[in-house]
Amino acid sequence: MTIGGQENIDEIKVLVGLAENKKPAQREFLFKKITDFLVNDDHSFTEAEKEIMGDIICRITNDVEKSIRTHFAKRLARKPDVPKALMVFLANDDIEVALPILKDCGLLSEPDLLNIVKHRSTQHRLAIAARENISENVCTALCKINNPDVTIRLLENHSAQMPLLMLTYLGEQSEFIPEYQRPLLERPFLPKPIAEKMYRWVSVSLREYIVENFKVDARSLEIDIADREQTINPISNESDPSFRLVEKLYTSGELSARFMIKSLHQGEVDLFEFAFAKLLGVDIEEIRYIVYAENPEILAVACRALKIDRVIFKTIYDLTSSIRNKGASILSPAKSVPMDFYDLLTEDAAKAALQNKDFMTGKIKYAETS
Repeated sequence: MTIGGQENIDEIKVLVGLAENKKPAQREFLFKKITDFLVNDDHSFTEAEKEIMGDIICRITNDVEKSIRTHFAKRLARKPDVPKALMVFLANDDIEVALPILKDCGLLSEPDLLNIVKHRSTQHRLAIAARENISENVCTALCKINNPDVTIRLLENHSAQMPLLMLTYLGEQSEFIPEYQRPLLERPFLPKPIAEKMYRWVSVSLREYIVENFKVDARSLEIDIADREQTINPISNESDPSFRLVEKLYTSGELSARFMIKSLHQGEVDLFEFAFAKLLGVDIEEIRYIVYAENPEILAVACRALKIDRVIFKTIYDLTSSIRNKGASILSPAKSVPMDFYDLLTEDAAKAALQNKDFMTGKIKYAETS
């Protein structure tokens, strides 16, 4: 055995002995000592010896202040020769500690990242969404979270390998979530058909961007819009009242949840209400009760029955909240959007709840319907 090898073994023995001392000052000293060993290239520790050090860090980390752990993570994030298990452990720590690892560490594998996306916080997901060259599977997992902030961060990451199916889906979603529009259109190599479809609902400035950057003929797109929305365009035309327009669209098979939500985004609340009522098969007074009910579970049930996406449900709830709460005291706590409830609700269960008069009239909560 070489002298250097024996010295390393002696150092490891000392570290293991120090790990048994649970005094905070001793733990802090041990943390810094191991940091120096792992970061300093002057030490020629073997992989096995580094694994022992990593294991010690994992064992004592809860007893060390977050600021020290954060500094440790920053120093190790770009190191290629540290134990991977230690990096995975740090990536699952509080976000202050995990951030440099999630941002810069090349040792994390796709399964490691997918596990963090599934089990850790929104801040962890945001960090992964900004990571260089994340795979299609990781992009898909992040998109399925249905958190607009995470999705926007992902769209702004031009190195992220977002699959075509996802880009197409987000292009359609951008009609109802305008925040998606610009970062999606600014992605390199965005397929032209997605941009052409988005032309129908984006702002004037973004239409100009599409024409300039995707080399499309604005005249042909304008004609397409006129043909496609010949019936829908006169939303504000006094000669065509909301209920008549909705009936006409329904008869022609053109009435959809998409039209309903588009109307709400444009401030055409009457159109939204009539369309919602027609799609759900209830009268206008009942739909107004559903939309503005004090119990948000009722609106959730109605939206789930129409297979409305969770992000769109939240948009509907948020856009109608000002009407719902206009009679409430400013001191009254606002009703939160029941997203956890919506995620667990099935289409069949929602349709059954719509038939429960006690639930629909607010006499009982959803939990009491079974």
